[in-house]
Amino acid sequence: MSEQSRIIIVGAGISGLTAATSLAMRGHSVLVLEKHATCGGLVNSFEREGFLFDGGIRAVENAGMVKPMLKELAIDLPLLPSKVSLGVEDRIMKADSKQSLADYEKLLKELYPESVGDVEKVIQVIAKFDVYMQVLFGSDSPFFKDAKRDIRYYLSTFILWFFRFLATGAAIMRMRMPMEQFLGGLVENQALRDIISQHFFKKTPAFFAMSYFSLYPDYYYPKGGVGSIPKALEQRLREIGSEVRTKTEVVKVDALHKVLTDSTGRQYTYDKLIWCADLKHLYRMVSSEGFPPPVKTKIVQEQERILASRGAESVFTLFVAVDLPPSYFSTISEGHFFYTPSRKGIGELHRSELTALLADWDTLDRDRLYTWLDAFCRLNTYEISIPVLNDSSAAPEGKTGLIVSFLFDYELTRRIEQDGWYGQFDKRISEYMISTLTDSVYPALKEHILFSFTTSPLSIERKFNCSEGAIVGWSFEQKVPIEAGMLNMKQAIRTPIPDIYRAGQWTVSPAGLPTCIMTARMAADLVHAELSVQK
Repeated sequence: MSEQSRIIIVGAGISGLTAATSLAMRGHSVLVLEKHATCGGLVNSFEREGFLFDGGIRAVENAGMVKPMLKELAIDLPLLPSKVSLGVEDRIMKADSKQSLADYEKLLKELYPESVGDVEKVIQVIAKFDVYMQVLFGSDSPFFKDAKRDIRYYLSTFILWFFRFLATGAAIMRMRMPMEQFLGGLVENQALRDIISQHFFKKTPAFFAMSYFSLYPDYYYPKGGVGSIPKALEQRLREIGSEVRTKTEVVKVDALHKVLTDSTGRQYTYDKLIWCADLKHLYRMVSSEGFPPPVKTKIVQEQERILASRGAESVFTLFVAVDLPPSYFSTISEGHFFYTPSRKGIGELHRSELTALLADWDTLDRDRLYTWLDAFCRLNTYEISIPVLNDSSAAPEGKTGLIVSFLFDYELTRRIEQDGWYGQFDKRISEYMISTLTDSVYPALKEHILFSFTTSPLSIERKFNCSEGAIVGWSFEQKVPIEAGMLNMKQAIRTPIPDIYRAGQWTVSPAGLPTCIMTARMAADLVHAELSVQK
C-alpha cells in the first residue's frame, strides 16, 4: 500500500515537531513518521512510582527561541524558572544574575589562591562572551516574526539586530579552537582548567564553553517536565489537521522516486522530505543510483563523510528516588546543580588514561578498570537535576527524585557490554556515584534511597536511535562532516539529495535545543517557499 503526502518529516523529536507545526500553521498537510511509541526524542519526561524524571535534557534554554516559538504556534505552556547552582566541594553558589560572575570569580580564587591572576583572565573572557550572548539571545529571535504582520519590526529593530548579529557571530566564530587549547594558553593550573571545562564535551569550541555561564539565567522548566513541550507541539499539530504516526520506522529511502518504506512494507511518496532523525540512518539507506553524475558525486561524498564520522560523548545517568523532603536539597542548591566533589580536577582520566584502558582491553585486568572508574566518579563534574524544586508536583509529598549524570564514553560502554559484564559494571558505577555524593554534598543520600536505575550511552543509542548515544550531535574531536556554523546555518539545511532537507542535532555544530528549533524553522521556511513557487 502506498500513501501520497506533499511533505513528510521523519523523526518526531523537537526539530521534527517544530518544522511540522510551522508548516501546518501555514496550511500545508504534513505527515510525521516516528519510530518510537512517543514523540520528543531527547526532550522527554516520564513517571516512575509517582516520581517525574526527565530522560534527556534537564531544562530548556530559551535563547530567544523557545518562548517565541510557543507564542507563534499558539501554545500556552507554563515555563517555570529553572535556577542553576554551581559547586565545588563545600563551596556552592547561585548562577542566576549579573552578580553571579563575581561570585564565581570569588569561588575560584578561594579554591585556587595560587592562580588568582589566571582566574581573573578567565573571568574577563567570560564577561566578554556574556556581552556577545546578550546580542545573540538576549531578545526574541526574528525567526519567529511574521514580516507581513510586523513590518515595523523588520524596518527598524531587525536591521539593527541583523548587523549586530553578523558582527558578533564573526567575533565568536574566530574562537572555534578547542577549549582545551584556548584554556591551555590562558591558564597554567591544570586543576583550574579542569574545573572550568571538564563538564563540556571533549574539544568543545572555546566560544561555546566560555559563553555558557551567561546562559544559566536563561533556563526554564516546563510545567510537567521538559517532555511537556513535544506533547504540546504534537497536540497542536493534530488540532491543525496533520498526522503524527508513531511506531513507524523508515527502513528504505528511494530518493530517486521519492518513496519511503517502513518496517511493515507500507510505502509513502513525498514531494519534500525533512529528515529530523539520525543522519547516519538516512545515509545507510539512501542510494545515489539514477541521479545525474554531478548530483551522484555530491551524494556519495557526503555519504562517506557522514558514515565515517562519530557522535560526541554521551552521558551516564543515575535516576534516584529518596524519602528525603525537597527542603533537604533546597537548602543546598537550586533545582539544576553542577557539582564537582573535588577541586583536584579530572586530569587525564578521561583522555590519555581512558585511551590506555581501551588500548589494553584484551588483556585488561578488571580491577584496573574499577580503580579508574572510582577515581573518575570522585573527580568528575555532576549535572544534578531535582525536578521537584522546579515543579512541586514532580514527586510524592515528602520525597524527592534526582537525576544525576556525567559525560561518559560510548566505546568503553560498548566493550563492557560486548564482553558480558555490563550488569556488574552498572552496579559498581552506581555505587561509586552514590558514595561520592554521600561523602560530599548529600550526607543523608545513601541511607534514604527508595529505588534507583540508570541509562547509559548504549541505552540512549537504542532508545532514541542516536549514533554513539550522542546528545549534542557530532564529535568535536574530528572534522565535523557538515560545514555549517552560526553564520552559514542555512547551507546545512539542504542535503545533496534532491528535495531532502535536514534539521536537528546532526545539522549544525555545536548543537542544542535552540539550534534544533532554529534549523527546524529554517527547513520549514525553505520547504514552504519552494512549494509556494511550484503552485
